[in-house]
Amino acid sequence: MSEEEGTSLKSKLDETNEILSWTLKEFERVAVACSFGKDSVTVLSLARQIDPNVLVFWIKTGYAFKETEEFKDRLVKEWSLNLMEVSPVISREEMEQTHGKDLFKEDPKLCCQCLKVEPTRRVLRDLDAWITGLRRDETEHRTDLEVVEEYKDMPVKVNAIAKWTKEDVWNYIKEYSIPYNPLYDKGFVSLGCEPCTRACTWGRFERAGRWPDRDDKECGMHLLQKA
Repeated sequence: MSEEEGTSLKSKLDETNEILSWTLKEFERVAVACSFGKDSVTVLSLARQIDPNVLVFWIKTGYAFKETEEFKDRLVKEWSLNLMEVSPVISREEMEQTHGKDLFKEDPKLCCQCLKVEPTRRVLRDLDAWITGLRRDETEHRTDLEVVEEYKDMPVKVNAIAKWTKEDVWNYIKEYSIPYNPLYDKGFVSLGCEPCTRACTWGRFERAGRWPDRDDKECGMHLLQKA
C-alpha cells in the first residue's frame, strides 16, 4: 500500500487546506487552473472556502465537449466564479485554415501547443502562483509530482491534491455533494478536448482515454517549467 492509499481523506483534506491557505496568503497574484473535470473542481471548491473570489482560469480551446461548456456555465452561476476564459492567439477556424481540420490527429503536439500551451503561458506571466488539480496516480509521468514546484522565472506551481487518489476525489465529491461534470456518468475517466478524448475502462492510469492512439498522455501545459 502506498503512502497516498494509507492516509485518510480527512488527513489529506487538512493538509490540502493548509497548503491552499498558505498559497493564498503568501502570494498576491494567484489563480486556480480549471478544466472543469473532477480534480480541478475539487481543488477549486476547497480554495473557494478560503477565498470565495479566488481567480479561476479556463483555457478555451474551441474543442471542449458541450457537456463541459454547460457544466462550466452552471458552476459560474451557482458558485459566482471569478472566471477568466483564455482563448488562444489563433482561433480554431484560423488554425484549421492554416493546418487543416485534422491537426489534432496529424500533429497533436502542435495542436496542443497552439490551443493550450500558448494561452497558459500568457496567463502565467501575470501570476505569482497557480493552483492545479494534478495527482500522482493519474499517469506514470506524474508519480513523482511535488506538492509545491518552484522554477526560475516561473510562478510557483501548487499541486494541492497531488497526494490524493482517484478514490479520494470521488469520496470527497460524494461526501460533500460537490457538482461534477456529467461526462463521468458516460464512461469518461479523464476529460480533455472532444476530438482527443474517449470514454474507456482500459489502462492502469486514468488518462488512458486521452489521445488513445499515443503513448504520450501530456498536452504540455503542465510541462512549461521544463521547456
